[in-house]
Amino acid sequence: MKLRRFALVGTALLLSWSRVAAAQSISVSPASVGTLRITAAVAGQEPTAVVLSGGHYTLRMKKNQGIRTITARLNAPLPAGTTLTITLASPGGTAQSAGPVALSTSARDVVTNIPNSNKNYSAATISYRIEATTDAGVIASRSVSVMLTLDN
Repeated sequence: MKLRRFALVGTALLLSWSRVAAAQSISVSPASVGTLRITAAVAGQEPTAVVLSGGHYTLRMKKNQGIRTITARLNAPLPAGTTLTITLASPGGTAQSAGPVALSTSARDVVTNIPNSNKNYSAATISYRIEATTDAGVIASRSVSVMLTLDN
């Protein structure tokens, strides 16, 4: 069996955005998640996916600015045969996590129904999962950024 190696250096960029009030923001810690590297596979099966947990995000909200959504997207496409999935836990209240979301260069909702209150939400967790099929082959290390946006 040929060992397949895939490395993805992921950087979770914090992108503060609001069409109505600059006081609303999202921040991510740590800002760089490091390297997600697939290095193992069982003969005759797909390579073993890698999960990285431990990051978190904080929201700063302003009252009466509408219900908010967090979207996520990649700054560049992934190689064929690979998938990067992100999961943002709900920060609480009526906000709802979309669960695991496969990322692409198009924005995808990851947390919805964030209430419009004078509240800060902190320490909601983020996890990443990278997986590859055997069709992906051996891929050179590359850097891809995950962009989070707080929007209405």
